[in-house]
Amino acid sequence: MMRSHSKRRNKLILKIVTYTVLIIALVYTLIPFLTIILTSFRTAKDAVRGPFTWPRQWDIINNYMEAWKIGKFSHYLLNSLYMMVFTVIGTLAVATLAGYSFAKFRYPGRNLIYYILLIGMMIPFQTIMLPLYFTLKSMGLLNTLTGISLLSIGTGEGFAIMMMRSFFVSIPDSMLEAARLDGCSEIKVLTKVVLPNTYPAWSSLVVITAMGSWNNLLAPMIYIFKQDKYPIPYALYAFQSAHTTDYQLLAAGMMISIIPIVIVYVIFQRSFQNGIMAGAVKG
Repeated sequence: MMRSHSKRRNKLILKIVTYTVLIIALVYTLIPFLTIILTSFRTAKDAVRGPFTWPRQWDIINNYMEAWKIGKFSHYLLNSLYMMVFTVIGTLAVATLAGYSFAKFRYPGRNLIYYILLIGMMIPFQTIMLPLYFTLKSMGLLNTLTGISLLSIGTGEGFAIMMMRSFFVSIPDSMLEAARLDGCSEIKVLTKVVLPNTYPAWSSLVVITAMGSWNNLLAPMIYIFKQDKYPIPYALYAFQSAHTTDYQLLAAGMMISIIPIVIVYVIFQRSFQNGIMAGAVKG
């Protein structure tokens, strides 16, 4: 009886400690975000008082309208959308086919190729910036949004293929064999049996890839020389000069820049966690 009471008490203490840590982590995570929201609603005079003070005056609409105009978000937004859509579609296509191949086919050199891809994930982007510059130049893709998108696809495929492979490994081989016995070709097995069950993994990969592409600023600044082809993070530089920063406009611009990626996450968030965990045990 006492042992049972002791176990319940220990579970209660563990639960309290767990929720306390989670609440602290939540507050720590939300403070910067809430600070940006409040700053985006401040007036110019109120913005210099400090980020942790309550606004004396509210300017809800004008800051966002002015930030949209000064930052030229209408132009940079289209550039980022093009790069994000191109990168997501390309990554999904390559990762799905390659992941299925590594998970379900047996051929010489399969493991070697897969491990080379995994090793490639460990190479920092900074060490290959110069070779990639000459590669894009030789292909005529320097200073183009398509070139940056292809670059994002190539540098992110290692993780994407690993994730899709782990998901496909969790699919029973008996299901695929049954489809083959029914007369399905390998293409039909993939399109009719495998892909309809791939939505959770795709959802997670879409969110991760879209976020990476949307926040990508280093590669465009290295390989693009025309300002009108920069992505949306570059728009935030319009609110900073050598000596001053319009904090209220910068905060409004930051809020504008994150809205599209938040929409992507909201659309796919139901399957995001399931996709992350898909195949984690068998993969």
